[in-house]
Amino acid sequence: MSDGPPQPAPGDPGGPVEYPADAVLPPPVYPGPPGYPGWDPYRAPKPPGTNGKAIAALVCALAGLAFCGLPSVAGLVFGVIAMRETRRTGQDGYGLALAGAVIGGLITAGLVLLTLLWIGVVVSGFTLV
Repeated sequence: MSDGPPQPAPGDPGGPVEYPADAVLPPPVYPGPPGYPGWDPYRAPKPPGTNGKAIAALVCALAGLAFCGLPSVAGLVFGVIAMRETRRTGQDGYGLALAGAVIGGLITAGLVLLTLLWIGVVVSGFTLV
């Protein structure tokens, strides 16, 4: 009789694995610094600075006030694109993008209403005399 449990045959795939003492193991994942819940050391850091499209959205939307509303359409488009991009990357500028989209949308809506009113006046033949 043998002493102890039966030992698996050498090369048995179901047997225990013994690692050599100098085996290279991956480093353990340590908890993040205090005050940073959800800190992930393997995720890319957030890009520095404010999103350029968010700044362009606000500038174009406000330029629409000076240039007959035409740049506001670009401000609306840039605002929507920048809001999605800042949410995806975590970059700063979501508020600027939102402001650019809202202001651009309001000015664009006013431009469309003014154009429809002008077309209605021209078609009806209304004169001020």
